Amino acid sequence: MKKRYQYAILRENTYFCGTKISVIQFSSHSLMVRNSRLSNQEFSMNGKYRLQLVYIIIIPMFFLAFSVFYNPFDILEYYSGASGKDSAFHIIMLTSILAGVLAISRTMLHFVLKATDIGWINYIGWCLAEILGMSFFMALYTVLVKADGQNYFQHMAQCLKFSYLELIFIYVPMMLVRAVKIKNGLLEFKKQQDDNSLVRFYDEHQRLKLTIAPSSLLYVKSESNYLRICYLEAEKVREFVLRASMKSLEVPAFAHCLVRCQRSYFVNPDHVTVLRKDRDGFMYAEMNIPNVPAVPVSKQYFALLSELL
Repeated sequence: MKKRYQYAILRENTYFCGTKISVIQFSSHSLMVRNSRLSNQEFSMNGKYRLQLVYIIIIPMFFLAFSVFYNPFDILEYYSGASGKDSAFHIIMLTSILAGVLAISRTMLHFVLKATDIGWINYIGWCLAEILGMSFFMALYTVLVKADGQNYFQHMAQCLKFSYLELIFIYVPMMLVRAVKIKNGLLEFKKQQDDNSLVRFYDEHQRLKLTIAPSSLLYVKSESNYLRICYLEAEKVREFVLRASMKSLEVPAFAHCLVRCQRSYFVNPDHVTVLRKDRDGFMYAEMNIPNVPAVPVSKQYFALLSELL
């Protein structure tokens, strides 16, 4: 017979909007954040490419303005007269190189964030590698336009100084802005827990589509860009298909006692009677509702789910 539980530790490290929640304890009516800090795990940008466009536009424009108006490290003199062009021409060309590298890097980052979670340390490393890539192509351009007898690596050292020591003045503030937004998102999330008696499902445009009592929810299945929600209504099994991602469901699912049992499934442990393994070694969670198919369970989540039964 399944044991009734009030609280359960979901997992040792859970993350919300790039902020680490070291231990989350929850019941159907509460979620308590005991410790949170920036960590090397999920870095959130809400999956919107326009947020990456901000970086693609602002960073090169900052480099252009900073170089022209402040002339850091005598960058204007460094390129003055190269290939018979004035320094303004070369600064514009370098700005174009930065924009091109950022367009490639930020597009890659956009798809990486859609496919998996990266963290603050990973993101900072990404930014440093991004600037290194800019320096590489800046040095390549400099070798082609400057005939001063210096080799590629000498120009590379100078370009590293131009890029890292200039762009730190824009990267750091933008990271701080992102950190503040993440913190505000966490505070807003904690505020919303005052009214978490129902599970609310929103589509990809954040429009409320379905509201269910946690006890009525059986499982949620991911099907490409859609979620198939299986629940009880008037003692009958119903299904609702919603266009949303599995990742968008993580926080509300954890807050209402749903447990991830497989990459494409969340299940309500209150409706699981037993975990079984078939002859081929595949594991399933049998539900306590007639005619509801067993939910697949992966080895990664088997131990967690079994502890809650």
